Amino acid sequence: MRNEAPSRSLVRRANQVKTLALLVGAVAIFIGAVGILLAAIPLDNPASPTYAGYVLLYNLALLLGAALLVVAVALAIRAFTWKTDNDLAMITARFLAQFLDDRFVLIRNVSKREIGYVDAVLVGPPGTLVFRILDDEGDFVNEGVNWLRVRPTGETVPAGINPSVEAIADIRKVREYLEKRQLMNSPVYGVVVFVKDERRVRLTMREPTVPPAHMTQIIPVLQPNYLAKDRMDQPTVEQIRRWLLGE
Repeated sequence: MRNEAPSRSLVRRANQVKTLALLVGAVAIFIGAVGILLAAIPLDNPASPTYAGYVLLYNLALLLGAALLVVAVALAIRAFTWKTDNDLAMITARFLAQFLDDRFVLIRNVSKREIGYVDAVLVGPPGTLVFRILDDEGDFVNEGVNWLRVRPTGETVPAGINPSVEAIADIRKVREYLEKRQLMNSPVYGVVVFVKDERRVRLTMREPTVPPAHMTQIIPVLQPNYLAKDRMDQPTVEQIRRWLLGE
């Protein structure tokens, strides 16, 4: 199995956001400076009937400059913290590589405007498989799309996570992305993966909408659905790979 990530594409996007942050910051400083200048050096007579409008003008300039500066800082933080890889996806990929041949490619850390962020996507002859990967620990019950956590006392409470809902949203976005590229019947599946072993994560499933699995049990869990048969030819696999990598 090939194991890839769109790192160059993500670095390029991060650099674009850095440039945008710099541009917005420059505009914010300019507008703010104009506002300060107008406030410090009155260009209108306080007794003039237009003075109230003048005051409003420089106050708006100061507010707009401050708002744009906040936006610039937010963009800069986003750019410098942009993830170019996903460690959990890498761990999962290394495990899967023991069982899947080079007809398959796992793309880590997928981040595209039309899809959003997805932990990983496996593309191969059976179709496209969307991963939601977690390193949470605990005793979980998955009923349909709902997740509960079992406390040591035996009480069940909301789990505080809902990877099924997140996975369903990712599946829908990936399917829509492929349909826009004329792959109307391309099968898209999903799986929720816990990288911690059975000693740290206990799973009870009751008709799950998206199958959950310990990392070590991914293959058996996928055999009845995603891995049941081949549904795509290899040229289609390679085309989807190129799209998701941004090539």
